[in-house]
Amino acid sequence: MRVKEEKIGFFRRIKIAIFKLEEYGMFLGERCSKAFKFFFLLILFTTVLVSLASSYDFYKMVNTAYRYIENEMPEFTYQENQLRFSEKIEAYDRDYKFRLFINTEENVSNEYLVDCENKIFDEDGGIILLKDKFIYAYGDSKTEESYSKMLEQFGLTVTNKEELVKAIKELGTATPVSAYFITNFSILAMSNIITNLSYLCIVAIFGYIAARFCGVRFKIAPMFALSIYALTLPIILACIYNIVFVFTGFIIKYFNVMYLLIAYVYIIAAILMIKYDLIKQNQELQKIIEVQKQVKKEIEEENKRDEKPEKKEEKKKKEEPEEEPVINEENEPDGSEI
Repeated sequence: MRVKEEKIGFFRRIKIAIFKLEEYGMFLGERCSKAFKFFFLLILFTTVLVSLASSYDFYKMVNTAYRYIENEMPEFTYQENQLRFSEKIEAYDRDYKFRLFINTEENVSNEYLVDCENKIFDEDGGIILLKDKFIYAYGDSKTEESYSKMLEQFGLTVTNKEELVKAIKELGTATPVSAYFITNFSILAMSNIITNLSYLCIVAIFGYIAARFCGVRFKIAPMFALSIYALTLPIILACIYNIVFVFTGFIIKYFNVMYLLIAYVYIIAAILMIKYDLIKQNQELQKIIEVQKQVKKEIEEENKRDEKPEKKEEKKKKEEPEEEPVINEENEPDGSEI
């Protein structure tokens, strides 16, 4: 079914995709490239929202860390790429479920490190400060980096707590938060594009099979377009869920299953709506054909009625005998009768 192509804005497409299944037919009149453009814009838009939420949470965490360093962290020295604290420290932030371990002794046992890492992995994240490096753990991954490399990266020179507090105030929160946003956005965008492209293929294959069962034949390109709009609500719900998770840590089990289930429901509903429109259009077309036939028949009958009087007149003329002239030109009198 081809529909006249019209310009549809980004947010209007979202509204139609979620609330107006009966208008999905208008998307079939467009080039498939427009649907894919909408698909990538939607992923980037939702990724920006999640990254902003995550960056705001990171901003609050950085401020908390700055306050801890300035007000609670013990004095330390950093010389010849070696960090020295006078005591071992274990701190915990309940708001962010973040653990801090400090142990700058010469020899730190592997058992100690494994125990610290296990405690961190039981929470949302944490950091371990050793004499020559730090270990940052988050989720199921961890990163190790030397202090010299980190200070070189930020262009800082620090030898004690006072200099660190001064450097933090000069650095502010904009630089680390901006770096976090760019990194987080890049990773999330790539991950979301790959994940949703795989979901798109799954939904398109499902929709293609479902359309055959419903008695509607689609080419592959239109089916991918419909699948993109069927995934609109799941993508937005995933965005909302991730934002809620950032601020609350709330987890929904089997969210991915629900994600695809919603898309399946939308694609089937869209196929049925399009099939209904096709049936309705065929019925209207049949009515138009019947009316055209009736009009043609009436015109033919009217023409026949107009022709009948003329035929009768012609017939009458044929049946009437011709009158003989009073004087026959062939027997004209020549005067001999007198």
